[in-house]
This record gives sequence, structure tokens and C-alpha cells, in this order.
Amino acid sequence: MANKKKDFLGSLTSLAEARGINKEQIVDILQESFQVAFSKKFEDELNINKFGNKTSSKEDVKLPPALIRCDFDFKKGTINIYRQWEVRLDDDIEDDFIQIPSDDPKVIEKGLKVGDFYEEELDFASLEKGYVEKFISNFKQKISKAEKDALIETYKGKIGEIVNGVVTKVDPHSVIIELNIGKYSATLNEKDWIGNEIFTVGESVKVFIKGIGKDSRDSKSGNLVQISRSCNGFLEKLFEGEIHEIYDGTVIIKGVARIAGKRSKVAVYAINPDVDPCGACIGPNGSRIQAIVSQLGRQNKNNEREKIDVINYHENKGLYLAEALKPGEVIGIQFSPDYSEAKVVCENGTESAAIGKQGQNLKLATALLKMSKISVLSEDDANKENLEYTPISVFETEEKEEEKRKIREKALKLQEEKAKNNDKVVITKEETQNDFYSKDDDLNDFDTTIENEEIISEDTNTKENDEVIETPKTELIKPKKAKVEEPIETVEVNTTISLNDLEASLENEKKQKMEESLNKKKNKKDNHKENKNKDEYKKPIKKMEIYTEEELREMEDEDFDDFDDFDEDFSEYDDDDYYED
Repeated sequence: MANKKKDFLGSLTSLAEARGINKEQIVDILQESFQVAFSKKFEDELNINKFGNKTSSKEDVKLPPALIRCDFDFKKGTINIYRQWEVRLDDDIEDDFIQIPSDDPKVIEKGLKVGDFYEEELDFASLEKGYVEKFISNFKQKISKAEKDALIETYKGKIGEIVNGVVTKVDPHSVIIELNIGKYSATLNEKDWIGNEIFTVGESVKVFIKGIGKDSRDSKSGNLVQISRSCNGFLEKLFEGEIHEIYDGTVIIKGVARIAGKRSKVAVYAINPDVDPCGACIGPNGSRIQAIVSQLGRQNKNNEREKIDVINYHENKGLYLAEALKPGEVIGIQFSPDYSEAKVVCENGTESAAIGKQGQNLKLATALLKMSKISVLSEDDANKENLEYTPISVFETEEKEEEKRKIREKALKLQEEKAKNNDKVVITKEETQNDFYSKDDDLNDFDTTIENEEIISEDTNTKENDEVIETPKTELIKPKKAKVEEPIETVEVNTTISLNDLEASLENEKKQKMEESLNKKKNKKDNHKENKNKDEYKKPIKKMEIYTEEELREMEDEDFDDFDDFDEDFSEYDDDDYYED
């Protein structure tokens, strides 16, 4: 009997490891199963029917299960089972099936007090076949539930991930794969294959965890853990594993449409405008996309691989649809009011490319944009039907205007948040250009001498009902090499002005700069001309002689008596140098 017990306990240990259940859970399940089996036995011995009556009348009285305690010793390999009764005062006895009075001789003999439990050891041999079957049925049910709970706990963090597995069995319409995590065998049905791929026993396979079944039907069919290779999530995870820009979040997958084994479309978008999302996914010489394609389709009957189209995502639905229908050349679209349907006009001769082989391109575009119907027409057919449609150029203009609007909203929101927190709003040159100018605007005439300078605005405290004078004070500052101890020169701007006024102020400041530059050049030219005239004026002039030397001598001999009364000395006038001035 001892050896049988050891074998039984060894089997429980193996069962726990195989099902992913710990020993403590096994002990609890055994105790519950023994309780069910022995309770049924005791009820039958007392001739109590399933309605809990001690008579044949059918009153709705529920008899509590017997109190059973199991004592397991895995080291010694022993199992002992006891039936218990709670010790109570005689007046407090409510159910003698699970309670015993304190004055009972058996209780007094063991020295038990009120609140203790009196117990008697049970013999396994006392369980007849019917009660053993009851034990086995309950044990299997509890083990199955525990296994399911353990799997849910193991795989709940793996939903939406790719895991590896090994093929253990191949059927015409399904494949049994033992997953590496939890050693659980899951069924991969034919609808979850990639086209007509072929599986062989023992090979390693990647599968996508779609979810975990929560009802018994899933468990019985082998689909407690639901796996797939044909779903969109499988392709998304392959992209994430092969393309670093998607893994780190620089490039985002915005949508996936897939006909497994034939063709797929993946729409991508780059957060950084300097990154080409399609180029990042395709890789040099198509190396990255080929690494993904090599994992799709495997070896199949037609030896074909799934083709993948990587396209740019657009928030504008017209441009997004035109991108999804490539290689067809879309020139215009007519959307229904709710955008659930569309008529697409393509250049003559390209409508068949927009539809694709067996309509695959059109189906994928419809699924990618989550629309109910898309019709493709040539330009000639559209003209015959007098179809009114919106040209693609209009959608392009709408997208540019939407981008500008978002940039303005972002800048204004940032300014408002800073104002609420009473913080200084720091706007650098780069942010100013990005906020007020789109990337298509001409920025060549903007003052490029502003580098690493900051325009700081500060809130102005105003009282209620006071008039707020919005006077922007902006100044374009040329960078100077400042000493360490000298503070950086800044300009305070009143944050009460609107965004449009600030933009107008910057434009006026730019014009003023240009006018000042022109004035400086003009003044410099005038000054140069004036200095030239002054130099010419100061140039010595050649004298012209009026009298001869003989005439001068005669003049000296003349009588100047009439001028004797004058005290003034005229000698200085005789010097020739006087006339040179």
C-alpha cells in the first residue's frame, strides 16, 4: 500500500510539471475531490437524497459538504484523510453532520474545547467504485480548470506577439504545434495558414498569438491558445522585428491589408519628416523587405511568395486612396457623403493596374481604407458619364492647409500652457520658422544672422476691465561673442498679443531691416561724395600775377600823406601770403 501511495504521489508530481500547475494547487484539487466523493458517500449512508432531506418529502434544504482534511507528505510518500466535526456547545448545535457537542465523550476524551475540530481518519478502501468515479470526474474537471488558468496567466502577456513552436502532427486541414512557452500544443487551422504552405513534422514554425479561449469548447478543440499565420498582426510583427525604425517608433504602421499568401499592403508614416518611411521599410536594394517576404508563404504547392506593397500614409483620405491604388494613376475621386464609397478616376490605360490581378489591388485598398465599395473608371468613361469629381490637386492643397493649421494650433497651445504656469515662453529661431512658415514657403529673405538667439515673452499682469494694449516688441538680434560674465541679450515680448499679430510683427521687422540696410548704403555713398567735394575745395589754387615788379616799385614811391591820420597798420596786406587765403 505504501508503494502504491508513493507511485500515486510521483504521478501527481509529473502531472503538475506536465500541466504547468504547482504542487500546492494539486493538493487543493485532491482535497476538494476527496471531499466531494466522501460527502456523497456519507449522504448515501444517511439515506439523504440530493435535495438535502432526511425524509422522502422534497423540501429545498441544502446539506453542507462534509469537512474533509487531507494530510500529504511528499517526502514520506504518505496520504492521510480525515473527516472533521466542529466542537460546539450542545445548545449551539445546528447541523450534526458537520458539528459535534462539547460534552460528547469522544470530544472529552481528546480534551478538545469549543471551536476545535474533532476528526476521524478515513480509509481509502471504503470508497466504492461509484464514489471513486465521482472523485476522478471532479479531479479531472478541477485539473482542466487549473491548467486553463495557468495558461491564461502564462499567455495573457503574449497576446499580439509572435512565438516559436515545433510541428508535432500534420493533418490535411490542421497542424498541431507545440509552443515553446508553457509546452502547450495548439492547433493551427487551415484558414490560418499562409496560402498553400506545407508543414513537416519536427520543423520550427513562427505563429502569432491572437487570443486565449475562455470556454470549454475552445479547450476541447485544442484552441485554448488561438494562433495564426495569416492575420495582419503576424505581418506587422515581422516588420517590427526586421525594421529598426518601426521598432523604435520613428516609423509607424498605420494600416495593414492582407490576402495571405498572395499580396499585402502596408501603410507607413514617419514622425520625423527627414525619414523616408517607405525607404526605411524596403531597405538598401530591397534587403529588408526581402527578409520579411522570405518568412511568408514558406514552401508551397505553386512555389510562390506573398508580395508586399509599402505605401505612404496620408491623413487626407483622397491622397490615401490614390496611394493605395498605385500603380494606377489617380487623377480625381468622388466620395459619398459619409466616405464609405468612392468612384475613382484614373488616367486612361492605368485603370486595370489600379484594379490589379483578380481585383486584388482594389480589394486591398478597400480593406486598407475600411470602405464598403470603391469603383474605378478611366478618364474617358468618367467624361462619358459626366462624372463630377475632385481633382487630386485639391486634395494636395487641403493636406497642406491642414498641416499649417495643426502647426499653428500646436504653437498656440504651447504658448497658452506656458502662460497658465506663469513661465517664460522661449521661442527659438528654428521653432519660429517651423511654427509660422510651412516647409514650402520661401525663407531665403528671412534674416539668417539670427543664430542661437532666443525671443522671450513674459506675461503682463492686468486687472479686470482694464484695456490691454497689445504692442509687440520684437527685435532681430545679431549674434555677438559675449563674455562669460555678461548675460545674453534678450527681448521681452508681451504674450497677450495674438499669434497673427506676432507673425505680422516679424514680417514688419524684416522689412525695416531691409530698409535700414538700403539707407545705410545710400548714406555711405552720399558721405563719400561730400568728402570728395571738400577735398577738391581744399586743393591749392595757382595764383595769377596782377602787377609787374616795376609797377610795384612805382607804387611804393607814391605819396600817401593823406593816410597818415590812420593808426591801422596795413603792412600785413603787403605780404603775398595774405592773398593766398
